Amino acid sequence: MKLYHGTDNPNFKLQPIKEGVGYHPGAGPVEFLGPSFSDNEEVAGSYGKIIIQKEFTPVNPKKFRSLEALKNNILKTFGPPASGQNLGAYYRDIADSYKAKLLTEGYDSVIFSEGLKGATNEKVSTTVIPLSENFYN
Repeated sequence: MKLYHGTDNPNFKLQPIKEGVGYHPGAGPVEFLGPSFSDNEEVAGSYGKIIIQKEFTPVNPKKFRSLEALKNNILKTFGPPASGQNLGAYYRDIADSYKAKLLTEGYDSVIFSEGLKGATNEKVSTTVIPLSENFYN
């Protein structure tokens, strides 16, 4: 399966989690699961002019109807952050735990429907977040 990741960063390096801000700013813990890939090059291009193409076929994906459904599932599993807690650190920690949980359960990725940036409610493509470290080698 051909997948596409759009970025405007010419120094982008494909890695499970980048330093600082995650891959899906504003998406809570989902931003720290790893980079997302679309099966639609146009959708990926709406997130950045530089398109990275990668081959990956999910074997046992954990499916969600939307990014919001994935986010809600993670927060339901681990609970909301405590008052005053550093959100970035909390989201990174629970994303790491959630990824480990899914890998232990035999899932190799998460998938959900998504649309063009700015119109993500339009379900025009499938988004894949690979979970295995092997994907990045």
